[in-house]
Order: sequence, then structure tokens, then C-alpha cells
Amino acid sequence: MPKENRETIFRYDDTNPEAESKEYIDSLREDVSWMGWKPVRVTYTSDYFDKLYELAVELIKRDKAYVCHQSKADIEASREIARAKIADANAPGDPCSPWRNRPIEESLREFDNMRKGKYDANAATLRLKMDMYSPNPNMWDQVAYRIKYMAHPHAGDKWCIYPTYDYTHCIIDSLEHIDYSICTLEFETRRESYYWVLEALDLYRPKVYEMSRLNISYTVLSKRKLLKLVLSGYMRGWDDPRMPTIKGLRRRGYSAKIMNAFCNEIGVTRNFNTVQYERLAAVARSVLHDSAPRVMGVLSPVLLQLTNWTDVTGLSTTETKVLSVPNFPFDASRGSHDVPFGASVYIDRSDIRLVDSDDFYGFAPNKTVALKYTGYRVHVDRIETAADGVTVETVVATLLREDDHPEWKAKTTVQWVAAASAVNVEVRMYSHLFLMEEPNDATWEQELNPNSEVVMASAKVDPSVWSTLYPADESAEDAQDKGKLRHVQFERIGFFVVDKDTDASSKSLVLNLTVNLKDSKPTDAAAAGSTAGAGAGDANKSRKEEQARQLAEKKARMNIPAEEFFRRQTDLYSAWDPEGVPTHDAAGEKLSKSAYKKLKKDWEKQKQLFESSNKAGAEATA
Repeated sequence: MPKENRETIFRYDDTNPEAESKEYIDSLREDVSWMGWKPVRVTYTSDYFDKLYELAVELIKRDKAYVCHQSKADIEASREIARAKIADANAPGDPCSPWRNRPIEESLREFDNMRKGKYDANAATLRLKMDMYSPNPNMWDQVAYRIKYMAHPHAGDKWCIYPTYDYTHCIIDSLEHIDYSICTLEFETRRESYYWVLEALDLYRPKVYEMSRLNISYTVLSKRKLLKLVLSGYMRGWDDPRMPTIKGLRRRGYSAKIMNAFCNEIGVTRNFNTVQYERLAAVARSVLHDSAPRVMGVLSPVLLQLTNWTDVTGLSTTETKVLSVPNFPFDASRGSHDVPFGASVYIDRSDIRLVDSDDFYGFAPNKTVALKYTGYRVHVDRIETAADGVTVETVVATLLREDDHPEWKAKTTVQWVAAASAVNVEVRMYSHLFLMEEPNDATWEQELNPNSEVVMASAKVDPSVWSTLYPADESAEDAQDKGKLRHVQFERIGFFVVDKDTDASSKSLVLNLTVNLKDSKPTDAAAAGSTAGAGAGDANKSRKEEQARQLAEKKARMNIPAEEFFRRQTDLYSAWDPEGVPTHDAAGEKLSKSAYKKLKKDWEKQKQLFESSNKAGAEATA
């Protein structure tokens, strides 16, 4: 059916007053609205309680329902007999209720007595006269009404009997003239009972479609399990950033645009499957790359002292040099912000090693490293440690101009934050909720990841972060919008969002990691203190997960034009030719002809991937 002809009704199936609350109803409404979905109307099953009662009376009159006084234990015993007769028709016992064939007039009277509150709770139910000998357990005389002496949060205190979901769902679908009733596959066996009720009442029958549940790796979507995590205090609430709920994902920084794009990408299927979490992360990176301004931050700060600051810059050690840094390094037209640079700056502990190795390009004795956006390199003179000889306290280095010691090549460029103007920020790093890709139903609580949240209480970020997150020229409406997602990218680390615990008036900033960058691969948990939050290194990934990551990466690349592909990789390159092929590395060194030639081939592959993807999309639309 064309999209323009589709309409969606948002219905609360609020049949059970014990399970419903105004908070629950309001929360659902808020989540649906935030996702951008606008139903043509909102309805409540409880609004149909009068009609549902009339139809229940009609079923009794047609000898399709009866009042039953079996207890819950009695009903379960009858069901056990029915199960036995599936295996052996001659098995002993009668699965039917002793009240199944009571006179119609008697059931009508007893049902009226139920409505008038003349029975204790659970002393009577209205059951549908289906087929106790059916091989489908959903046909074993379902309960249609039960007694509950409590008010309903939407319908009030008019009723003391309430209909069941199995009885109401099909009827309301029919009354609202639903074309397609869509549910998950576990309801497939209920299709027979769904149509039985409608046929018994001669009502319109909608089409029914079942789909597979959404399962995502390294988490659980069971309401029962999530509720246990909340009630036990393991989670701070339903909006804990580790929770796979709309509110949890929203607080984590996954916008409605990200969530809708993810759902469109994975589509709908009837096959049981588990979607790799990396696919959601890849969509988030693609969206946030174009919308999250860049700032520089360090999670575990260590002081870097530049001994010859005055000699090189002509400034005293208390003076700073102001640098203009692009908000989006791949697009200079989107503005810039000022960042101070001084004799003492913070660098990240994960970029430091006491013992050097050939495959390490960060700070180590006698190593040279470039400082991002400064135009300078630094040469490590010594690394000072605490009394234990292991904990790094200070890195002492020499500041190098472009022509100083050209033989000392910098193989990497790192972010930094000037010590004198650094903004202290609490950063909450998030990783998978579970250690296992598919948690076991029996042992899921033992498989929780103890490092799913790691709090970096003393992270540092450059002072532009406040004006970046709260721009002076934003509209009054945006400024007052407490639900607005405010993102930044910490260069070389990941995308972050302002948490609700932030107090902008007192300059108390709390940021949550939404998703780490693809090329951030922390490998030393002890050094960084944040490996769990930033994601496991590739060496720890299973082959299956790595394949899924590569597939998600390829799908994300399909939407990137070739001329933008390398411009996005500002951690690796600093200049590009008019087509977008890199010409200089991140440290500003000109690339060799062979390196440029290889990148040109990669650029051509990306061009072909993008064009073929768009051609296929155009043909599908046509």
C-alpha cells in the first residue's frame, strides 16, 4: 500500500487495571510523539468497555460463552488433560469445565451478578466456548472476563469486571476497521482464536500479519528482565543510558532520526534473527558525523609540560596562544571556535607508554608526536611517574617548529586541552550491557557486564564546549527545550550528548558517550580507565561480530559520496585535493606518491559503491 494511503491508530490495550497506570500511558504517548510518529487518532480499549460487555452478552445468547467457577488451579488441571489428549485421544479425564453446558439463561444471570459485584474476586469468570480438544492451546475456552475490584486509571471505577486482551484485541480491531493487525510471531498461534471470536459475532475480520521480534546483540528486550534490573537498583531507572528502551536510548544520545533510520535499514522479517548492535552504532555515526560539532577532550588527563614554550612562541609560560579550530574539519564553511594553547596542556593517559614499541605512535621516551591544530610537534624528553614507578604524572617535552629536527617524524596527531582553561566534565562511558552476544535465559544475570558504565569524573575539555553546546544565537524555544539532544564529538574518541544531570547555570557538565569513533581502538584498560566504555578492541571481537561490523560499515559507506569520504577522516588527513583525495596526513606531512595513488584507488571504489547504491535505490523507487 502506498505510504500516502497508510494511517496508523495508536491504541492503548488497557484491559488490566493492575498493569496500567497514568505514568505508563503518558510515557508511551511521549515516546511515540518523540519518535516523530503522528497517529490519525489515539484510542483506548477501555473506551469500548460498554460495547465489549454488550458483545459478551451476545456471545452468551449465541451459546458461545458461559460463566465458569473453576479456580485457576482447576483450569490448569483441565488444560493438562487437554494436553494429554493431544498425545493420546484415549487418555483419561474430561478437559471441559463442569459449567460449560449450563443453560444460557443461567450464564446471563450469573454474568450480570459478576458485573454487580456479587462474587468475590476469582470466584467466577466468563469463558468462551471454543474447543477443549483442539491441538491449539489458544482454543481451550479462553477467559473473556474476570473480576477485579479496583478502579481503572482511564475508565474510572464503573467496572469490577474487566475483559482480557485475547477477547478484546480482535473485536477492537474490527470495530476500528483495521486493515492490517500487526503483531509479533508468538501471537501466530492466536490467529485461530482471533478469527473464532469475530466469526462468532459476525464481525468484520481484519488481515493479520505476524513479524519477528527485534533482538539486538549484547542486550535483552524482555520487559520482565528489564524490570528486574530497574527494581534491583542495577539500573537507575527506565531511562538509564544502558537500557534498550526509547527513554534509555534517548538519554544515551540516539536521536529519533537515528532510531527511524535504523528501523528502516533493518526492515521487517518473519525470520528469527539477532541484529548486531554495531548496525545501530554505524547509523548513529553516520548521522552524528554531519551534525555534531567537534571539540577536544581527554578522558584521563595527564599534564604535558613544554619546556621551551617561551623560546618558540615568545610568550610567557602564563600566556596562551589562541587558535582558530574548525567546528567541522571536513567543511570549513560551517564555522570555527577559539581554543587557547599554552605551555602546559592535558593529554590522554591512553596515549602514553613508559616502554616504547614499534607499533606505538603516542608519547614514549624520545618519541615525537604532533599536537592537533597547533602546527607543532613535541619531542618527549622524559616521563615522570609517582613513587610506584608506574603511574604517569607528567610528560616533559620540547616544542618543535616545522623546521626543527625534520628527522624526528610524528606518526600520529593527538588531541589536547590547555591546562589553564580546561573545563572539568564528568564523562560516562558506555559499553555493551552484557558480556555475551546472546545472553542465556538461565544465567543472564551472571552475564551482565560490570564495566557497562565507567564514570570519568575528572575528564577535561576545551572551553569552547559551552558555547558549542549552548550557542548564543539559538532560538528561545530551543534554549528552553530541556529534551533537546545536544551533541559534540570529542576528536579521536567519540560522540557525546549532554545528560539531564547537567546544570548549565552552575557550569556543571555531564556527558554520555553515544557511540565511539570507528578508528578509536583503546587496548589498555588500566591506562585509559575507559576501555569498557569506548568499546572493545578488534582483537577481542568474535569473527561473527567482526563480519557484522564490516557489513554495517559498508552499508553506512553506501550513503557517502566519494568526495566526502576521506574528508570525514580528519584524524588521518589534514588536506585534500578538489576531488576529496587526501594529500597530507594529520600531522601536515605531504603524502608520498605511492600513498596518494593507493588512496585514489580507494576513492574510485567508494565512488562506484555510492553510485551503484543510489542507482539501485532509484530503480527500487521506480
